[in-house]
Amino acid sequence: MRKKYCLLFISLLFTGVSLTAQGYHIQLSVPDFAGKEVILAEYFTNRMVPKDTATVSLLGEAEFSGNEPFDGGLYIMFMDQNYYFDFLLDDDQHFSISADSADLTGKTVFEGSAENKLFYSYKQYLTEKRALQQQYAKDLETAKNSADSSRTRKKMEALNEEMMAYIEAMITENRGTFFSTFLNATREVSVPEEIVTGTKREKDSIRYTYIKNHYLDHFDFSDIRLLHTPLYETKLKTYINRVVPQHPDSLIIAVDRLMEKARSDEEIFRYMLITLFNNYAESKIMGMDKVYFHLAEKYYIPEATWSSPEFIDKLSENLKKSKPTFIGNIAPDFELRGIPAEHFEMAKMDDDIKSDPYVGYTFSLSQITAEYTLLYFWEADCGHCKKSTPALYEVFKKYRDQGVQVLSIHVINSVEGKIKWVDFVNEHGTIDWINCWSPYSNDFRDQYNLLSFPQLFLLDKDKRIVAKSLSPEQADDILNRFLNK
Repeated sequence: MRKKYCLLFISLLFTGVSLTAQGYHIQLSVPDFAGKEVILAEYFTNRMVPKDTATVSLLGEAEFSGNEPFDGGLYIMFMDQNYYFDFLLDDDQHFSISADSADLTGKTVFEGSAENKLFYSYKQYLTEKRALQQQYAKDLETAKNSADSSRTRKKMEALNEEMMAYIEAMITENRGTFFSTFLNATREVSVPEEIVTGTKREKDSIRYTYIKNHYLDHFDFSDIRLLHTPLYETKLKTYINRVVPQHPDSLIIAVDRLMEKARSDEEIFRYMLITLFNNYAESKIMGMDKVYFHLAEKYYIPEATWSSPEFIDKLSENLKKSKPTFIGNIAPDFELRGIPAEHFEMAKMDDDIKSDPYVGYTFSLSQITAEYTLLYFWEADCGHCKKSTPALYEVFKKYRDQGVQVLSIHVINSVEGKIKWVDFVNEHGTIDWINCWSPYSNDFRDQYNLLSFPQLFLLDKDKRIVAKSLSPEQADDILNRFLNK
């Protein structure tokens, strides 16, 4: 840290010179690139963003300067695809760099930047120790006997312990610098071995729980400087996609925690919200729409001022339609018209019966008593439905004696639709599950936000939505696990 002495402070006051230089001023010496253009770029997460350019003079000198300082973070001097190096930038953005293309890590020298002297000392240490790690790995591969292997493994363990101790010391001794913050952010969570006891399953559980609870110890998602490094997005995606249990309720707690940290800076808030929002919009994991719409309702709709009013209106409407069918909710109740098996049998002999829209009995979804109910929306003319329906019927036959019921709901409520439906049921013999439709209303389409077919929901005995957007194969797998757990 820089010391401020009283006499110097008084002198500067009288001469009117500011203690803190404004803007940025970086002098670069790269003799091997005389006459060429050099790009000064920043990392924004894992992307490189050019910030300034300069042409190297015939004497090998270049200068980058501006009145506004850059955000702190990890920056790059880019000469060409084969020659570039990175460096740290924090509050003090007035220094010089001398780079040797023969060894950009070992021979790059910084003057006026204590942070980068530390950073390059660390990089040189890593280069040396990684070479040793690679040598040990080769020795392990070529070991002639178990004794040689054992000796090499002990060397590798000792080296790892040395490196961890070195990093810990560098972080502690330089606490308060961006170098310390950056180095700390690179660390993974280390589980204390003394707490790992019990069976293999218990040990795995202890390790996972510890990592989950301590994953954010080393990384500060509210620090704008870390957003300008390749570390940020990797840490964020690892945390939400691998560390946090992939259950909507657990993830909602996690994203709220991240969003509150992101309020420290407008740029972080926007990045965090867009990244999380897109992550769950693109997720293929069932139930993640609940997390997506939670972000939409709590943050995006009220606070994403950069988004267009048209998009916000569309998102709000989609939220309204989707919310009733989140996994864990009680399925919306609605009336249906059930068609008895006898009607399909009679229709084989009398075509007029097929077109009768008044046959059957009225019931509500809530009246169905079953351990599990498969709510299946489909239509006889749908290509996917023609394959899915017989496959689902096989699943029904497999589990019907274990308390599973299927509501096979034909969604076309015209007379022509009923004729095609009856023919399909008779052709495929699907007469002994509950064949039903809604001849007088299409309200169920809005209640379940049905935009395409087929759509399959799995409900428990309380009519709570357990799973949705299922294929017959997925329904088979889930029922097998639930009924035979």
